[in-house]
Amino acid sequence: MKANTAFSEKSTLVADIGGTNARFATMSAEQQVLSNLTEYSCKDFDNIDDALFHYLEQPSVIRPEKICLAVPGPVEQDKITLVNSHWTFSQKALSEKMQLPLRCINDFDAQAFYVRQIGNSELQWLDDQPEGPVSGMRLVIGAGTGLGVSAIMPGGELVPSEGGHIAFAPINEHQNELLRLLQQRFSRVSVERLLSGPGLENLYWANSRIQGQERTLSAPEITAALDANDPIAIACVHDFFDILAAVAGDLTLAMGAWSAVYLSGGVTPRLYSHIDIERFRNTFSNKGRFEALCRKTPIALVTADQPGLKGCALAD
Repeated sequence: MKANTAFSEKSTLVADIGGTNARFATMSAEQQVLSNLTEYSCKDFDNIDDALFHYLEQPSVIRPEKICLAVPGPVEQDKITLVNSHWTFSQKALSEKMQLPLRCINDFDAQAFYVRQIGNSELQWLDDQPEGPVSGMRLVIGAGTGLGVSAIMPGGELVPSEGGHIAFAPINEHQNELLRLLQQRFSRVSVERLLSGPGLENLYWANSRIQGQERTLSAPEITAALDANDPIAIACVHDFFDILAAVAGDLTLAMGAWSAVYLSGGVTPRLYSHIDIERFRNTFSNKGRFEALCRKTPIALVTADQPGLKGCALAD
């Protein structure tokens, strides 16, 4: 089947490429409505061009005027090697092959592009909702296949980051034991090794070892075990939110993001019903001489549907 050769003058083919799945849609920046939303498993395609052509072969997809891909990892070089995926490609060669202008942006920058104009209807504030519009320096952090970090400057510009790869710094004896165990698996333990879907699996394994067992579960199985009151799953999720709070607080200090912190990604919303908000706030704010300033920093869960895809169409 051939791709539809009719053009949509204002639409962008947007894609949010994760380590496991890739989501494709078309969208105009003016309407901010996704059309023909389709999700593929990355393992079903040898490379991204196969997935793009397969998507464009849908009869309902009108050929867009350009493509914007949100990909994990740095995008400054022409060659893109996707973190946590077997896909790799040249941006220039892919654009020529698709015969369309193509731009790659960091996947979490895509979320930040959307978050910078997000409304309160798509946010759930941990504390009281701030009065008036939120401006100033803001942090976006979210766990998915990896851990994404981005910052929004007061003027709306984004600060690119690979903050998910900073080293894990334990804050208590239990976390020291988690680190010791995970060092048996990894030569270097970054925060992404704990704050992600695979990180949740690492936390479950480590907690099982601490409790005198050795069990492994997938992230979806951990969620099911949590609902069944599995004590290891409960300990795992407590660790997840404790570490997320500490890391988010550290990054708030590093970025000076006192205006707001946004929790995004695919994992955090799925676990959010199990969060202890007071415990999260206390851990986030436990920054010594900066505790009072951190405690005043508003924190919100992003509840928007597909912010990464929508952010692609809004990218500057």
